[in-house]
Amino acid sequence: MVTESISGYIFNLEFYAGEGKKLQENIFTLLEPYLDQNYHVYQDNYYNHVTIAESLLSRQVRVCGTIRVNRGLPPEMKNESQSLQRGETTFRRKGEILPQSWRDTRVVNMISTIHDSTMVDVPRRNKEVKNKPICIFQYNMFMKGVNRADQYLSYYSLLRKTLK
Repeated sequence: MVTESISGYIFNLEFYAGEGKKLQENIFTLLEPYLDQNYHVYQDNYYNHVTIAESLLSRQVRVCGTIRVNRGLPPEMKNESQSLQRGETTFRRKGEILPQSWRDTRVVNMISTIHDSTMVDVPRRNKEVKNKPICIFQYNMFMKGVNRADQYLSYYSLLRKTLK
């Protein structure tokens, strides 16, 4: 699903059930109107992989999102991320691709071709300040529209069967 980051307006939607097209083909089909135009795309961990980030970067689309450990993260990062203390981060750089791990209450793995490894102060509701990687801060900010679209779709399911 391609959505606008503030309102959650859905621009394009295609169902992926693990059959038919491969995941990378599905992503490129959804993003076809936006390729080669320097757009930034924020993705969930299901759609992120180092090779997908490389392919999209070659088509001038930059990505940021959470990534699963088995989706191309460097092996040494997997070990390092387990020993991180709260608030610590580790990262690697492969050209313009930045995999980064950060521990808060749990380890969050990110991949970005948009950001660097900068940490930013993020104000919280209780007037405290938390230091987070900028990719996590912006990911949380821009994924609100996707979460809103998911919420709307749960109310009005497109796949709901009628009851007799």
